[in-house]
Amino acid sequence: MEKRLSIENEALYIKALTALRDAGVNYMLGGALAVYYYTNWWRNTHDVDVYVVHEDLDLAMDALARAGFHDLGEQAVGDSEWIYHAGRESIIVDVIWRFANLANYVSLDWLERAPDCRFLGIDAKVLPPEEVVWIKAFVINRHRCDWPDVMRLIKNQCDNINWDRLLDMLGEHWLLLAGLVDVFDWQNPQSVNCIPRHIREEIARRRKDYWDNPPPLAEGRERLLDPWIHQRADRYATWCDE
Repeated sequence: MEKRLSIENEALYIKALTALRDAGVNYMLGGALAVYYYTNWWRNTHDVDVYVVHEDLDLAMDALARAGFHDLGEQAVGDSEWIYHAGRESIIVDVIWRFANLANYVSLDWLERAPDCRFLGIDAKVLPPEEVVWIKAFVINRHRCDWPDVMRLIKNQCDNINWDRLLDMLGEHWLLLAGLVDVFDWQNPQSVNCIPRHIREEIARRRKDYWDNPPPLAEGRERLLDPWIHQRADRYATWCDE
């Protein structure tokens, strides 16, 4: 990923990532940088997402504070449960240790599988492709949808994705992966063969079982679709039962 990008305030990104590295924080790059790493598709951004295990959160916060970044507080109700926003001038460093919907935590095995990369001259790690899909599968609401990023990632990395592991990671939410596969097929008919046949057959088997034996009503499942971003973008939105 060592390509020259048009990034405003490049020096501040370098300062933040250098501070984390020098403090011994084991972090992985996510967000736009992870998408760029896997797809070579860049979108301008004014923030950088770094993923850490929860045990490294205090270390990361201290490192950024010493580098001149200040705590921006919650941008939406509940942010303190999964993300820490640090800002300096016009950029934000988001330190993330949990899914936005609070369904899962970053774990050490992510770091073990994370590929090495180089960004702005700094050696770092980037989220594994399966984790990128896992996280972004839940980011879908009327204000934001990360599925286009997933489509690009699958198209560029389809043969490098561990599909069995990804299906296992989604667990009871496997239908989200099924939906992603359907949208990918519609968008990229020339690339349908890259997704292993046995994965498609397993999804088809599960779908038939789902239709024949529908599970009990899953209360609160809609809230898993990235509720914090929803609240941040529309503070007047409320749930009908509140």
